[in-house]
Amino acid sequence: MERPRKNKNYNKNNNKGKKEPIYYGIHLEIDTEKKLLEGLQNSMNAILSEHKEDFNSTYETLTELIKRYNEAKEGKEENNLGNNIIEVNNMKYPKSFHITTVFGGRKGFDKNLKSVQDFSQGKEVEFQPLGGVFVPGKMVVIPVKAEFSCENEFPHFTTFIGDLKPVQSNEILENLFCKNMPLNEEYNSIIDGKENEYIKKTKVKIDGGEFDCFAFLSGKIGKLNGRMKGYYF
Repeated sequence: MERPRKNKNYNKNNNKGKKEPIYYGIHLEIDTEKKLLEGLQNSMNAILSEHKEDFNSTYETLTELIKRYNEAKEGKEENNLGNNIIEVNNMKYPKSFHITTVFGGRKGFDKNLKSVQDFSQGKEVEFQPLGGVFVPGKMVVIPVKAEFSCENEFPHFTTFIGDLKPVQSNEILENLFCKNMPLNEEYNSIIDGKENEYIKKTKVKIDGGEFDCFAFLSGKIGKLNGRMKGYYF
């Protein structure tokens, strides 16, 4: 007697509509993004006030990058690389900036993590930008003081990216702000609520190399709002 054939499409059909996010993050509305980038421009200007000669030669185009970013948000800029990535002057950036709170990947999320347990799609949260970290030709990162759970030791926005991978933003901040690192005392002073501002030029280690880094850190920048969102590849 012939056995009944298995339905090869059974699992496929059963899993319809069950696609899970790859990571959770904090999404910004357009007006909030503009405020974030205005703050980044102010951070650059503060650094230029003390390090114009060796900083401006590399990052004088940041104003143009921000201008082109705003054009992209308005649909006036071509999407050159696909996957919502745009490239200007050898620097890449997404069509929307976000804070990653936890990465699940293809295997899914660890439900024991607080950032997973606290996630609620569309929930409004606050964060405070702390200035800007600039590694010329490689990356621009905005560290933040978060009012929500985050698995990254130093919550942040990865903004403009040169010849690095986005995930290396974590490496940059860890090699600046962790214990015994160049800006550990300055970062903790800001996080602890002291109204101090710091403009520093230092070195940061990335992937075995050492590079110039410029940082403007401030505890005086106003808070902004975002919303929790699940992101898909």
